[in-house]
Formats: sequence, C-alpha cells, structure tokens
Amino acid sequence: MPLKAATVVSATTAEKPKKRYPGEAKGFVEEMRFVAMKLHTREQAKEGEKEVKEKEEEAVRKWEPSIDGYLKFLVDSKLVYDTLEAIVEKAAFPFYAEFRNTGLERSEKLTKDLEWFKEQGYTIPEPSSPGVTYSQILQELSEKDPQAFICHFYNIYFAHSAGGRMIGRKVAEQLLNNKELEFYKWDGDLSQLLQNVRDKLNKVAESWTREEKNHCSQTLNRMGDDDGIMASTWNLALWPISISPTLQPHVLKSFNPKNTQAAKSCPYTLVIKTSCSSKTYTRDKISLAFGDSYGNEVYIKRLDDPSSGTFERCSTDTFQINGPCVYDVCYLYMLRTGSDGWKPESVKIYGPYTKTVKFNYNKFLPNGVWYGINVCRRASLSTAIM
Repeated sequence: MPLKAATVVSATTAEKPKKRYPGEAKGFVEEMRFVAMKLHTREQAKEGEKEVKEKEEEAVRKWEPSIDGYLKFLVDSKLVYDTLEAIVEKAAFPFYAEFRNTGLERSEKLTKDLEWFKEQGYTIPEPSSPGVTYSQILQELSEKDPQAFICHFYNIYFAHSAGGRMIGRKVAEQLLNNKELEFYKWDGDLSQLLQNVRDKLNKVAESWTREEKNHCSQTLNRMGDDDGIMASTWNLALWPISISPTLQPHVLKSFNPKNTQAAKSCPYTLVIKTSCSSKTYTRDKISLAFGDSYGNEVYIKRLDDPSSGTFERCSTDTFQINGPCVYDVCYLYMLRTGSDGWKPESVKIYGPYTKTVKFNYNKFLPNGVWYGINVCRRASLSTAIM
C-alpha cells in the first residue's frame, strides 16, 4: 500500500495582527474627526455615540443672542485666533510652521468686523475671563504638549468652518439684518483650503508614534468631559440661557455645597417669585446654591428673613449677594428646612460673567433635601466638525 505523502507544516509563531483605529486608513485627520463625532448624540451625527440618559441632558439651551453678547463672543474669538496665529508664527516646535498662512486665519477678518461694529456706535468690550483662560491654555499646550495643541488647532478651525458658519447665518438673520460678517468669509475655495490643512496635519502626524497619536485623540475626548476644556469654551459663556420650562426639578440627596472663600468676589442679583398657590408665608429656612460646569459655585446658607415677610404668596423678592465668580450658570438647588412649606415659581439670576438665567420650579420644595435643576451637560462639541 503506497504511503501517502505527509504534509509538512512548519511551526512559526503567529504574528499578532496590528490594531487598526477607526479612520486610520484615510489618515490621522480622519481619526480625529471620528473621535470628535463620537462625542455627539446619534441625532447630532450618524457616528454619534453619546447617550442621553437624563432629562437634564435632554433640555435644550435656546439661544437668545444679543448684540452685547455677540460682541463679547467676537472679541474673545479674536483673542483666541490671535493666540493661534502667534503660536504658529513663533513655532516652538518646527512643524508648527507648516500651519502658517493656510488661508483659514481669522484674526484679520475679526479686526474688520469689530471696526464695523465700532462705526455703528457700539462699544467694543475687553476680552472676558473664558476667552483669556482658553488662550492661556492654548499657549501652555503649544509649549509643553504639541500633540494636544494640534488637536485644539484642528478643532477650532474646522468647527468654525462648519457649524460656526451656521451660527453666523442665524445671528445675521436675528441681529444684523442679514449682514454677512468677514469672520464667515474666506479668500479662495474653503473646501480646498481645508483639504490643504488636512494634508499638512496628516503629514505631520506621520512622524508621531502611536502613543502620541492616541494622546492627541484623547485630548479631543477630554473636550467632552465635565472638567475638560472645549475648543469652544469662550463661546459657551457668552450666550443668554433659557432653561426649558418643561424641565422638572429633582431631589439631589448627595449634594454638598461648597462653603469656600474665592480670591475674587462677584455681585449677583437673584429675583425669586413665589407661586400664588404657595402658603400665605413661610418661616422655613431657605438655602440656595448655584454654579457652573467649571467648578465655581455660590452658596447662601440662609436666604430668607422670616421677620420681613419674605416669600409671601404671589410675591417677588430681590436679593443682592456676593460670591465666587461663576461663568455660564447651569445648575441651581434650594434646601428648605422647616414645617411651613414653600412653593417657588421661578428663580432668575443676574451676574457680571453670566447671561441672565431663569430656573422654573412651580413645585413645593420637599423638606430637608436639596431640590433643583442641573443642565450642566457633559460638554459636547458645539459645532459640527468636518
């Protein structure tokens, strides 16, 4: 019986397949775009993965733009773009020089727009704290963390070329009689300008290690964290906020207000309206705390004064207080301690670094627990990224 030829298989160590990152085949810019889009909800972008879990996150912040607010945004934007252009001109890292004169620069355009507003009789404000802070962060990153800086650079310019233009059109319609500002114009074909910068970003990233690329991508992810700094930080703090009237207050058992003294104190005006279906009056102790998504908080241990008839039925009471400086107020909680009961209708907050914000209650405060509204969503990129 003839012997069958044996099939000889050489034993070799199987090579572990290399991990492929989403978008990697098209270049690193596509990787960044993929990461950025994941920070959106599915409704905002088809690649979105952010889940809306609570009613607070479903609340829509309605823009009610004003000329004053828009001027603050333009002034802060100019500071940010001035910083970016100075960084690439100085080129602390040689590859920054690749991004000089890309055609996406906005500083000169913003200078013209601010001059136009001045000619119309408007007073041009100084840069605000959010704009100054973000510019400082960009400067520090550019000197110590070039990969993180590049991700911010990418996000700022590409976001403005997409969602930023939609914002510009909306503001022009509502405030400027459809005047198109220079900020939203580019010399040359914008698509080609963007593609040129994509090519340069991809070329620069070719020399990066996988760890450096991942670090850059993680920077984009951190722009979506509560304690992160978004590329649109200076934008968020400048627009008036209207909390959805359908948003219901809730109990927060684990809330511990911050009773700290800040280096800088700011004045606030609180206007509190008591419901006409509340008790005739209340002798209960009312505490209040409000703050922003940056960790700044104002805490008032006792707001009411039983001897003065505060919080009587159908009344409106105004309080002048001082506390740590807060930007973009996005939460408010109140604590009632006592047996009388009290039903606030609404609380309106005015401050120097936040637009007026109104929180609607129209419910009796439960006794002994913090009760309120929080719309400090995990920061998501405010504009679409191409």
